[in-house]
Amino acid sequence: MTDRSEYSDYQPRRGHRIGRRIAIGGAIGLGAALTAIAIDPGIIGVTEHNTLETLAHLLGWSRPHGRLATTTDSAISPGAPIGGPFALTNQFGQAMTPASFRGRWMLVYFGYSRCPDDCPLTLEKMAIMMNALGKLAKHVAPVFITVDPTHDTPAVLRTYLPKFSNKIIGLTGPVPEIAKVAREYDAYFNTTDHEASGQSLISHSTFIYLMAPNGKFENLFPVSITVPQLVHVMKKAIAQ
Repeated sequence: MTDRSEYSDYQPRRGHRIGRRIAIGGAIGLGAALTAIAIDPGIIGVTEHNTLETLAHLLGWSRPHGRLATTTDSAISPGAPIGGPFALTNQFGQAMTPASFRGRWMLVYFGYSRCPDDCPLTLEKMAIMMNALGKLAKHVAPVFITVDPTHDTPAVLRTYLPKFSNKIIGLTGPVPEIAKVAREYDAYFNTTDHEASGQSLISHSTFIYLMAPNGKFENLFPVSITVPQLVHVMKKAIAQ
């Protein structure tokens, strides 16, 4: 059994956590059926050739006049002290720091490869968004930072992330460094949860952080953000 005592039950700074709950409280995840499809598209006969198209339809992307929410802005102002320096390793074993992403908009999500619900759904949304952006995708870096670095080695991430998109960058590293990065982003995770079956789970915050090309915080999205909203937000950001 993996000893996770070094980084279990990590709590973010109270001020930011309360601010986020006020700003985006009430956001809910997608249904269990869609979760199952994201994890195993084959259950409804989706093949590797039409997975993204089918999920795009289910997520509302195929509706050309689908309504966007009235706003995708959080109550946290751009430039807030969220994010910071880190030294992690990507799925190819390459050292990565914030400087590695300068000049691109970063979409940062904290999760883990064995997550059964929000992580695969969010990664699917990012994958569909990157496809929808077309040539503009070169200005965006979707980043998946694991909160389970003991299991999620570069080799594991190298196998896991292409199930969604080859454009998603996975980051892992030593437990203390992951805890430090989570603290910088005010992200929460708890490795001591268990299902009724006794299986270990990692509960974690599910926000998507938008970081500007200069590395500064720009915006914060709930996991319930839709693909059309993500595409709209990113096109607007890239056009700045």
